[in-house]
Amino acid sequence: MATTAASNRFKRDVLNGVIDLSSDTLKWAFYNGSSHDADTTAYGVTNEVSASGTGYTTGGVTASGYARAAASNVEYIDWSDVSIASSTFTATDILLYDDTVAAPVANVAIGIFDFGGERTTNNGAFQIIMPSATSSTAILRLA
Repeated sequence: MATTAASNRFKRDVLNGVIDLSSDTLKWAFYNGSSHDADTTAYGVTNEVSASGTGYTTGGVTASGYARAAASNVEYIDWSDVSIASSTFTATDILLYDDTVAAPVANVAIGIFDFGGERTTNNGAFQIIMPSATSSTAILRLA
């Protein structure tokens, strides 16, 4: 069962200046039945969805629309909604990872986000609508 969490490796690497969320290439990888948790260190292909169609390929889709803000002693980060057209797959969770950093860990995991069950698309659009970008609801928050 996946959990929703910022990865421990991400916390360490962002504090050490290894990750630059504003300029590195970040990707959303979709999984079905994964066992990711806060100790997940990096992107991997085990349980990544096997999609048919043109919208999703192994490795995920590039995250866009990075925005960072702070309020109520919470730093929070937001990205644009994710939309994958013309694919067929079932996913239970997504992994946000840094596709730029090669060391000390390549493809370092940033966050694991559980859908709370299976979500399926059948040759149609698969969309993830990001929550409101606030200190209590943004997709990624550090307090």
